[in-house]
Amino acid sequence: MKMPNITLVCAAIMPLLAGCASHSTALSPAGPSPASRIAAAAENSKGYLQVFSATEKSLPSASDDQVYFNLHSGYEINDATGKCVKFVANHASDLDEWPNQVTLPSGNYNLVAQSSAYGQVTVPIVVETGKTTIVHLDNNWSPPATALAD
Repeated sequence: MKMPNITLVCAAIMPLLAGCASHSTALSPAGPSPASRIAAAAENSKGYLQVFSATEKSLPSASDDQVYFNLHSGYEINDATGKCVKFVANHASDLDEWPNQVTLPSGNYNLVAQSSAYGQVTVPIVVETGKTTIVHLDNNWSPPATALAD
């Protein structure tokens, strides 16, 4: 009687032992494709730029109160070779007095904009990943009292 029980136990264990000895199939890693990982890395290497360029008065609004708005003038962002990367109108509408914030790949650029004091100027700028570079070219700004000497 002992023999059939041992035979059954051995018969049950054999497939399990054979499964342990088999080779596993290698699969490619799960997750985004390499192209999307590269795109995500490029997206993460972006910074921001905000330019307070010289202002110009807008046309009066259609209302009876003849309100004017001081719109920041548009500017160009050029790469190191002088090629225009982007033109920024620098206001969303004729009622918008706040300059636009633009997103750029991190790197070195030349900003060509209107200054209140010097007319058209070219300013070398650096855009760093995850940071905002702010440039003041209008006469309405002074550094905060708590700013360091640099």
